Amino acid sequence: MNLKFKARTKAMAFADNLMLAVRGDSVRAVENYSNGELSEITARAKRNKIRFNNEKSEVLLVSRRKRKEPKAIQVYLKDKILKQVTTIKYLGIIIDKLKFKEHITYVAERCTKLIHNLSRSAKLTWGLKHEALKTIYKRAILPLLPYGAPVWIDAMKYEHNKQNYIRVQWLINIRMTKAYQTMSSKALCTLTGITPIIIRTEVAVKQYNIRKSRGNQTPEIDNVVELKDWTHPADTVIITEAKDYKDKLIQVYTDGSKCKTGVGSGAVIFIGQEIATQIKLKLDSRCSNNQSEQLAIIKALETIESINTTDNNTHTATVFTDSRITLDSLHNANNHTYLIEEIRKRLSRLEGPKWKIEFLWVKSHAGIYGNEITNRLAKEAARSKDNKTAFNRIPISTLYSELEEEAKQQWQKEWKKCTKAVITKEYFPTVQERLSMNIRATPNIAAMATGHGKTRAYLRRFKLLDNATCVCKQGDQTIDHLLYQCKLLEKQRGTLKKNIVHPGHWPTSKQELITKFRKPFITFIESIDFDLL
Repeated sequence: MNLKFKARTKAMAFADNLMLAVRGDSVRAVENYSNGELSEITARAKRNKIRFNNEKSEVLLVSRRKRKEPKAIQVYLKDKILKQVTTIKYLGIIIDKLKFKEHITYVAERCTKLIHNLSRSAKLTWGLKHEALKTIYKRAILPLLPYGAPVWIDAMKYEHNKQNYIRVQWLINIRMTKAYQTMSSKALCTLTGITPIIIRTEVAVKQYNIRKSRGNQTPEIDNVVELKDWTHPADTVIITEAKDYKDKLIQVYTDGSKCKTGVGSGAVIFIGQEIATQIKLKLDSRCSNNQSEQLAIIKALETIESINTTDNNTHTATVFTDSRITLDSLHNANNHTYLIEEIRKRLSRLEGPKWKIEFLWVKSHAGIYGNEITNRLAKEAARSKDNKTAFNRIPISTLYSELEEEAKQQWQKEWKKCTKAVITKEYFPTVQERLSMNIRATPNIAAMATGHGKTRAYLRRFKLLDNATCVCKQGDQTIDHLLYQCKLLEKQRGTLKKNIVHPGHWPTSKQELITKFRKPFITFIESIDFDLL
């Protein structure tokens, strides 16, 4: 029997960890309530031969009251007073009066140490390259930063907490690009193509809310079916795949279609050579093509169930589909999405003395008569202006894609508002355009794309040189000078011009160089030896 706590108490348990959250009107009230609850827990544990570790058990008082009252609290476990602390670490999250500053600082410091250790193997001219560091960031560092974010995301409204995380990303981006440390975090994110960490954390929270169906989600979500609603293993039907499609008395063809105008399902049932039933269904425009294929199978199985048979013989119905993904999903015992489970339930009801259901994969647009009919029906349903939809559960993958698009738009807004990184904006005015490019960041590319490098103008700016005049004596050695004017780079520039489709179109913009003529332009950049200029 489960222990029933009072309404003022909430218990959270995971494996061998137990946390009690007890609320009260005063410190003394919380103290009394907590001791009462722990007395019952201790008694129950004793009866079940369970022991609690007093040394690892702690108590934290969370109060925002400003009135003066004793903050010491005496909570007993097995007649011993628990240690009162200012922070508690539970399941990897540090709780400090629900401000979570300690947790954010701890995670940031942990990631910073990891990055500094990586720095030993990621020097300027040797060691780990851009791709390896990017993989390490995505697989080892990024999972740590937003861990538990749904609990503490409100703490990110404070600038000092934001800066802790931004600095971590800035550090790894500096290592990836081998860039100068004067570069801004926003310029580095654009150069590496890595989403700013605050936006990425917000996306992680929204994804969690979608999985748990929290928040104002207007559409129904095609989430994984709960364990209690899975088809019982004893009722699971083995998915039989037919070897050929000839001489089948009952043939069922299904298909789905997704286009700009909508999503539709189509099915046709043949009894002998005659068409017995045609099915045409419209789905929500955000549904996937796989869902339309699976819905068509479900509706076809419903129709088969209603077919009257006059004899007691077992009848075989063969379902023809061009969706290999659907067949693989049916075979996969770990796949428990809504539509796949619905197909399994239909099959378990049909399979028996009267029906045997077989599946057969057929190649789409192979000239099979029944398949061509279902393809037409599905497209008609997709193009239909009828507002009535037969299915509106949106797949999580679609909602995640929409979140990623929102993140890009938010990133673009912040990038547009950024008053720094003027040169980088000339190359990458839009985030979407940058993300469509495959650019391996190098010290030369970082220098040319940001203006932070061994140019004499940059060194003069930080008072490392007395003047910014280029070695060629034609003006200050800026990025524009090296790109368009420097006599010392005339040969390399000539090669670049030859590779441009319209040679007369010179000088061209930095955006065009990096988008339309990226390969020859990067060759030009890498040919620059800043130590000799």
